[in-house]
Amino acid sequence: MTHRLQSQRFWSTAHPALLPHFQATLSRSTSRHARSAHGRSEPSAAKNKAAPPNPSWILFIQPGVTLSEHALYWLAEVIQAHPEARLIYSDHDYRQADGTLCAPAFKPDWSPELLRSTNYIGPAVALHRETLLGMMSIHEASETFGSDPHDLLLRFCEHLQPSEIRHLAAPLWHLPIASAKSASTLEDASGRNPVQAHLDRLGIAATATRTHRGHYRVRYAISDPPPLVKVLIPTRDALEYLRPCVESLLSRTRYPHFEVLVIDNGSEQAETLAYLEKLDATPRVHVLRDARPFNFSALNNAGARQARGQVLCLLNNDTEVISPDWMETMLGHLVQPGVGVVGAKLYYSDGRVQHAGDTVGPGGCAHHLHAFLEREDPGYCDRAILTQDLSAVTAACLMTWRNLYLGLGGLDEEHLPVAFNDVDYCLRVREHGQRVVWTPHAELYHHESVSRGKQEDPKKSARAARELAYMRARWGQAMRHDPFYNLNLSYQRPDFSLSYMPMVERPWR
Repeated sequence: MTHRLQSQRFWSTAHPALLPHFQATLSRSTSRHARSAHGRSEPSAAKNKAAPPNPSWILFIQPGVTLSEHALYWLAEVIQAHPEARLIYSDHDYRQADGTLCAPAFKPDWSPELLRSTNYIGPAVALHRETLLGMMSIHEASETFGSDPHDLLLRFCEHLQPSEIRHLAAPLWHLPIASAKSASTLEDASGRNPVQAHLDRLGIAATATRTHRGHYRVRYAISDPPPLVKVLIPTRDALEYLRPCVESLLSRTRYPHFEVLVIDNGSEQAETLAYLEKLDATPRVHVLRDARPFNFSALNNAGARQARGQVLCLLNNDTEVISPDWMETMLGHLVQPGVGVVGAKLYYSDGRVQHAGDTVGPGGCAHHLHAFLEREDPGYCDRAILTQDLSAVTAACLMTWRNLYLGLGGLDEEHLPVAFNDVDYCLRVREHGQRVVWTPHAELYHHESVSRGKQEDPKKSARAARELAYMRARWGQAMRHDPFYNLNLSYQRPDFSLSYMPMVERPWR
């Protein structure tokens, strides 16, 4: 049974001028009463009698969820400030038996790929009424949300532009602590697959399968004819790393349509030179000699200009392939409309996570997410195991369109010859209107620049300082708020820990 109520009791802290009409919808299958955030129960008939006839927004709430006392005020302020908005979601936390709140889930801003992976928007959402009625009746929407919120959210977002989806970075919804369980306990006995239905409605050739934790993995079909991928590997000696990198690439990669360009930056060791000569005679492998002083950006740019094919894959010489489908997995994401860059999940030699995407701003500039987690650790809100949109990924394994790369000038070899060039490129891709996607399903080892070494000298320190200063000058505004790293989280440490001073602006003074 579905109950509708006017949520006036939550408006006590709100200014009347900021209050549009709301209709809150709770879906319950076992109760004939709707319970308020203060624990009182009232007959649904009385609530319907009080409800405004044409509310502008409808707030869908799952059973057991309560609202913070300022929830509707904050929603009303967002609606007034952003008249283009059509969907508003917020963070949530959990309510213990004694009423205390704990375990906040601080979410990223809009990420279409993350919503295909899991219902990260959560147990309550505000939807624009007229937009909803253009798709389905309120009764149908309420029934859908009651049985599968993920399904309703996917359906609704199919009709929206990114600017119409607003994330409110505050825990406005409180869930009972009993619901804080892993997604693996939420198996749908009906066998419904809302993500596959969503992909089918959009005509996207892809298969969505449910994971053991109750999320979804989407495998996108690759366009026909399949694009040629050119893998660029800069190197200088370090044969003990280059050899396993190239051999794992050639022997373990299942996708057949790729070539390798090794960019030799002045190797001198006889054994390395002999191996490079052998590689140059190997089908699908070529060697480009470039003995200039080390400039990672310039080496990759030179390789990109020499490369043939539609797709570039920048790859460090100290990586090794783990998953045979890594290339087709990344390519499947890249061929989706609007995607400009795709990154992989990288591990240290001991199996701990080295890279699960990058955040921009937290930690002072740019840092890897989920670093040093154990391989199977799901990370904060399971984000270490979920495909998602991010601000940047590392060039240790980065796939992009060749035309896009060349059109944007490639990596910045003037200002960023060694560090942050990959982050800068990703931010320019996003500035260009393209998305950056990270997938945990393309897996490689990365020995963290062992071949280049970590020794420091005054020249290297000065160069690093210049690169950092350039990034802060060029991307200072972006560093103030990474849309995929919540403002309630620490910007001192990029580890998803809570901030002592959240940078969220409250709508009251």
